[in-house]
Amino acid sequence: MRWLGRCFIAGFVALAVGFGLFVWTLPSAREPLPAVAAEDGIVVPTGGPQRIGTGVALLAESGARLLITGINPDVSLDAVLAEAGQPRPACCLDLDRSAVNTAGNADAASKWAARHDLRRIHLVTSWYHMPRSRLLFTRALPGITIIPHPVFASAPHGERWWLAPGGWRVVLVEYGKYVWALFSPWDTV
Repeated sequence: MRWLGRCFIAGFVALAVGFGLFVWTLPSAREPLPAVAAEDGIVVPTGGPQRIGTGVALLAESGARLLITGINPDVSLDAVLAEAGQPRPACCLDLDRSAVNTAGNADAASKWAARHDLRRIHLVTSWYHMPRSRLLFTRALPGITIIPHPVFASAPHGERWWLAPGGWRVVLVEYGKYVWALFSPWDTV
């Protein structure tokens, strides 16, 4: 029975240390972001208008190619862009309507990157979602450089998430998903 208690304590300590490391790896709004080159790709998993708005703005600045993945099949591109406050780009915007989760986003990005012979991908997603997204995208796109481009919403969390009432919940839930993705043989998150 003692070994069971020790295993429980060791597991709890491992999860607590892992959470500390996870928090340490969360991106900061103060970190400089590399420029997007014309030969790069930009991938935006859906999940908020700030993500899509940032991706479309990067497309306009760089002339690169953009994939928005995970768009609901019943929602038009114009509606998505209107919610993000962005005009329809003249060129180089691709859509994926098949992905239903982050692993699906990564799989769609892998096929898209191969089709366009891309070697560098700028991953545009929420700051708290970045560690798990990078993990899954790195697995799905071996040999392709994944460049994080975190998005910080103005509310309710962001750079000082630990002060927001829901900030801890968002980070703890995302940590749980990250641990699942880290050790799961199935791409389900």
